Amino acid sequence: MYKTSNDRRFRRNKALLQRAFLDAVVEHGYQGLTVSEITRRADLDRMTFYGHYETIDDVFQEFVDDMEREISQAIAQEPNFDVDSLFSLLNTLMYREIAFFRHVAQSPTGPDFKTAFKNTIARLLRVDHSAAGELSPRQQAIVCDQIAVCIAYSYLDWLAGDYGDAPLEEVVELTKSLLRDHLPLVAYR
Repeated sequence: MYKTSNDRRFRRNKALLQRAFLDAVVEHGYQGLTVSEITRRADLDRMTFYGHYETIDDVFQEFVDDMEREISQAIAQEPNFDVDSLFSLLNTLMYREIAFFRHVAQSPTGPDFKTAFKNTIARLLRVDHSAAGELSPRQQAIVCDQIAVCIAYSYLDWLAGDYGDAPLEEVVELTKSLLRDHLPLVAYR
């Protein structure tokens, strides 16, 4: 588990550790990554690392949680949040760390980023009851999960190069069209 604090130095050190983690994964991959490599890159000591995290996986989990928190805050601040807003925000977040996202999408090892990304999106969705009719809670969960898979794998497959030289904008527009035309049940938390 990772620790949190509002202390300025704590937050600065944590940002340095997370940046070092992202850069190290891009350069050398996740497998074999060590605390020593992360702390060397961050110019901090191992005690500082363990003052913030228990394991390297915790750095990854915090990165995913931070993304989810940022998306949730954006949803809460915009009363008319819709599929266009979601994709715009996802694009912004992805391009911010494009090298990291591309690496983990292409890597067969390391944390299961694909599942983490899909689960993050699924947690942000809910079924619009006015469009859903009589779906049970289980059916609503299935709908949210399927929509999340569609969105997550559109990005991840593009990042992995599965769509050749297709621009992201084309992939996003096709995915949005699919969601609008065939899955009108989506709403946002």
